[in-house]
Amino acid sequence: MLTKNWMQAARRPGLAMLAVLTAGVGCNEGGDDIDGFSTDEWKRVQQMEPLGTPMPRNPFNKQDTDRTVAKLGQMLFFETDYAEAITVDGPSGLKGEVGKVGCITCHDPKRYYIDSRPNATVSHGRGFGRRNSPTMLNVGWYEWAGWTGRHDSLVMHGTGVMGTAGTPLFVAHYLYRKYRAEYETAFPTTPLDPALDAAAPDAARFPPTGGPKANADAPDGPWEKMTPDDQRRIMQIQANMGRVWDTYPRMLVTPNSPFERYVKGDHAAIPLSAKRGLKLFMGKAACSECHNGPLLSDNKFHNIAVAKPASAMAADVGRFPDMAATLTNPFNGISQFSDDPEAGRKKHLAINPTDQSMTGAFRTPMLLNIAETGPYYHTGEIKNLEEVVRHYNKGGAEAGTYPGTKSAKLAQLDLSELEIVDLVDFMKTLSTPPEAAARAASS
Repeated sequence: MLTKNWMQAARRPGLAMLAVLTAGVGCNEGGDDIDGFSTDEWKRVQQMEPLGTPMPRNPFNKQDTDRTVAKLGQMLFFETDYAEAITVDGPSGLKGEVGKVGCITCHDPKRYYIDSRPNATVSHGRGFGRRNSPTMLNVGWYEWAGWTGRHDSLVMHGTGVMGTAGTPLFVAHYLYRKYRAEYETAFPTTPLDPALDAAAPDAARFPPTGGPKANADAPDGPWEKMTPDDQRRIMQIQANMGRVWDTYPRMLVTPNSPFERYVKGDHAAIPLSAKRGLKLFMGKAACSECHNGPLLSDNKFHNIAVAKPASAMAADVGRFPDMAATLTNPFNGISQFSDDPEAGRKKHLAINPTDQSMTGAFRTPMLLNIAETGPYYHTGEIKNLEEVVRHYNKGGAEAGTYPGTKSAKLAQLDLSELEIVDLVDFMKTLSTPPEAAARAASS
């Protein structure tokens, strides 16, 4: 159930309290240490305060704090009966089965909104996805959505969310049949067309299922036989669903991790091994060069030399081809459905679809709840944090096993086994307990 204060989770910056303790991870000759960290080091620690800056607004969605829109998303999240037939056998069910797939299929609220099914790497809905399903928690702080930033915001991403289970026309009919009142309360200026009622005299305007054909060379289907005005009416529903799947995830936040409490002055909140790990994180291991800010992510894209899985048909070339897809998507920030196309144009200036340095590049993932949200990387091949640290420790996979050129930031670290353990112990302090995450999701 949503409370009227749920947006308080996107809170103001915390003021870290400074306390000088006699027991710490080290001493500084100047005598002005803060729990074993120099003044300059402590400033860097403060800059990593989890969720320590306000959640940014989404200029493309003026309803991004609308509780009614969020409530609709919360209800739809748990639905599966709008799902059309599964196309490939997998964990979700057998080919041909219907009503088996929804958001909850690949984002388990009891497991930090990841795909918690055994042996899950890339997730299975109606078919298998291309990439590991990431957590939905705290994503309101991301500048770009998806592993490669293919979506210029959660709105653009959200227009296709329900499309993983049903075609645009099938979803439109489902919303009319089961959620018409809730939908029209959330979007009173763009109500559902009465012809979506199967008993309507003009119901033939909207075929029961279908969507735009995959490419210009494909044969026309039910969608192409609709009038442009009716196509736009269905696209408006998709655009509104984009707002739903932007607004609802913004309430899924996990404050008050041990590390957050530590930054705010509770120096007993994390163990000594984690403090050693924090030193490494900012120093020898150089993690903080990319993992910083309120999510411990720089919101940028890097090639970290992740090997192509042996089972993959072809290497995932990351952000390079996805940039062009961002610019041409009919629901992007400059589209007719955006609430601020000018902001979209400014944001798109950062996209260079000819930049081949983005081959094999993926966004720096957040580290909040990282110990609980494996498997890791876009491949889902790495199962635990120790393996992740060892990947960085050796400077990535061998040349030729991954596409593109690895980032110059990636170099062999020569961490000892004890240092690897300490780094992992630090990352464990970035998690909120599962029951707290569940409360955040429903408050």
